[in-house]
Amino acid sequence: MPPYRPAPADDEIERAAAKLRSAKRIVIVAGSGATASGCGPEVLALGEALAAPIGTSLGARGLVPTRHRLSIGCPGNYAAPPANRIVHEADLVLYVGCHTGDQVTHTWRIPPLATEVVQIDIDPSELGRSYPNTLGLMGDPKATLAKLLVAVGKPARDTSFADRAAGIVAAWREERAPRLASNAAPILPDRLCAEITHALPEDGILVADTGYSGIWTSTLIELNGTSQTYLRAAGSLGWSFPAALGAKCAAGKRKVICWSGDGAIYYHLTELETARRRGIAVVLVINNNSGFGQGWPNIQRQQGNKPGDVRELVRFGPTDFADVARVFGLRGIRVEEPSQLAPALREALASDETVIVDVNTNIDARAPEPWLPSAA
Repeated sequence: MPPYRPAPADDEIERAAAKLRSAKRIVIVAGSGATASGCGPEVLALGEALAAPIGTSLGARGLVPTRHRLSIGCPGNYAAPPANRIVHEADLVLYVGCHTGDQVTHTWRIPPLATEVVQIDIDPSELGRSYPNTLGLMGDPKATLAKLLVAVGKPARDTSFADRAAGIVAAWREERAPRLASNAAPILPDRLCAEITHALPEDGILVADTGYSGIWTSTLIELNGTSQTYLRAAGSLGWSFPAALGAKCAAGKRKVICWSGDGAIYYHLTELETARRRGIAVVLVINNNSGFGQGWPNIQRQQGNKPGDVRELVRFGPTDFADVARVFGLRGIRVEEPSQLAPALREALASDETVIVDVNTNIDARAPEPWLPSAA
């Protein structure tokens, strides 16, 4: 994809390049169209040329190395706090293959609607669809960025905005680090994210479910930006496990790790039989907190002092999914202590069949919350 790579005319490229050169605080936000185009190297090169921090939608997570100094994560409503703060401060946002929908913009508040935008998209109906002050470039992202890089050249740039963005990200990482290394039991999902980062092979595929599964994985699991792939559900709870089976069928020898919550896996648990019968090998990691963790605090708050047991609505189990795996004729590993995570993931990845890694996690652990201007 795509079989043909159209690019804008030279005068349109030059007009966009002039706009980018004149802006002081630029942020690049790449979307799933950038992933389809395979333009990660061009996005990174333009970010470096313009001293522009780089964010992505969930569909483009891992397009550039997530530990790169310019990487700020995924802006929007699945964002860690730094991403939204940095995009909000930009005086120009360059969208690359990104449809500027409600999720990546947190309902068109990040950035504000008045922000200047340059937008590259192969679909002309997307250009200026959300932001009125848009200079649109219709074309394949990779081909368009190649021309834009030549037109922009190597301008002398003030790096203070990029430096500030890197400082914000570094401070947030430092703040979160103790949770990534936590030895608490039940296990914190942060620690599970850290262990998956270490375990995911250089060409590994990570498939995440929607909701908290998407937030944990897109904010705290690091990707190399070259040969790893991140796939996530777009709102259909339970999608991740059958999608992971499909990814493995398409990906040959590449290893696949699926992150599902216990609430999500109940939707398609019977696909364990498919995995065994068809010999499809994925590592199914279940963030098992015996409930819908994302909704748990909201339900508690809404219940207030009304009669009834709030746990009846969003708490279930406990279920030992390692036992369930064995009933289906597959291997299951139950993990109740953080020290067990690394060996369990190594064992599962070494297998030639689907393995469930059932991780007993804390339902009261909160995923990173997005920053909004009203909270400043």
